Amino acid sequence: MNEQNNNQPKRIRFTPEVTLGNVLQLLSIAAAVVGLWVNMDKRISAVEMRENFAMEERHDLKTSINSLTENQAVMARTLDRISILFEQHSKEPQK
Repeated sequence: MNEQNNNQPKRIRFTPEVTLGNVLQLLSIAAAVVGLWVNMDKRISAVEMRENFAMEERHDLKTSINSLTENQAVMARTLDRISILFEQHSKEPQK
């Protein structure tokens, strides 16, 4: 009879008792899930803030580049005007 029991696979038994260990295990799993959620929420918020900051920086850089381009065009026009005035002044007969 002992040999017959050894050949049969062992079955897992379910006992419908609630023990302190079960309650503590459930509470620790719930605490781990909440902790992971809070941690991921903070990380996602940090990533979103970095993305927003990067977008603002790109916008500021584009604005700066546009203003520099406009200033360069204004300086080129001013230089052209000055060179024309200088040429006109140098062509006038000296008295």
